[in-house]
Amino acid sequence: MNSLIKDIFRKLLKKHFPIFIKNHLIGLYEKWNSKIMWDKKLIRDLMEYYNLSYDETKCMLKLGRRLFCDFWYELNSKNEEEILSFYKMPFPYNVFSLAYWHMSRGQIKFRKEIVKHSFGDVLDYGGGIGDLSVKMAKKDLNITYAEVSGKNMEFARNLFRKRGYEIKVIDVEKEQEKIWERTYDTIICIDVIEHIPHPEGALEEMARHLKNNGRLIITALECSGPKDDAPMHLKIDFDAPKLLNSFGIFKSEMYDWLWIKQNLISDQVSK
Repeated sequence: MNSLIKDIFRKLLKKHFPIFIKNHLIGLYEKWNSKIMWDKKLIRDLMEYYNLSYDETKCMLKLGRRLFCDFWYELNSKNEEEILSFYKMPFPYNVFSLAYWHMSRGQIKFRKEIVKHSFGDVLDYGGGIGDLSVKMAKKDLNITYAEVSGKNMEFARNLFRKRGYEIKVIDVEKEQEKIWERTYDTIICIDVIEHIPHPEGALEEMARHLKNNGRLIITALECSGPKDDAPMHLKIDFDAPKLLNSFGIFKSEMYDWLWIKQNLISDQVSK
């Protein structure tokens, strides 16, 4: 259904409508794509972990992003240490913010594609609340979850135990070397690189530790910096695609977010 709606909007946008009509169509599609599809299982997980009622949990899901942004403005984080402290805040605002975002129609579809194109040994770099790691573990992939210690990691650990999956958990701050002790078939870095103070170094490590014919699934390589609804975004001030190309990693013909090491042909990517 989602792909059908997307195809309809694409066909409409190709027609010779006035620009204000095209902008209206784009707005309609974005609204349709951002509709929240309540995940009852994830809501129940949040209810049980935080000892909240159903209504309280939904309220926190709706408020999480705003509270998360307000906390950023309150701390006024500037340097690397302050930014790290922000993500280790003692409040679970980001847990609810991420859970809510992942329940949007567009993200649900996107994450299904991520699982579809992941294989082998997988690194979920900046894995957030762990819900994507769980989805990949269901596919019997070997998952390594890497994240800064804090509320996101605490919730993720609980989720892994509850689901009964043996997912390796690594603290990005304290155990960085453990992440790069091995190479990976798939490295996932979704909505993460724009939050890292030194993204170039992180991207180089990913490139070095991606196996031949491996897949890098990544977003925000050309982030322009903070926005009203995302004040914590940092500008990517180097040529990230050029850096990846220097390691033999090239964007696939199918998706902007899928990069392949050493020219994996397109029909293999679609499997």
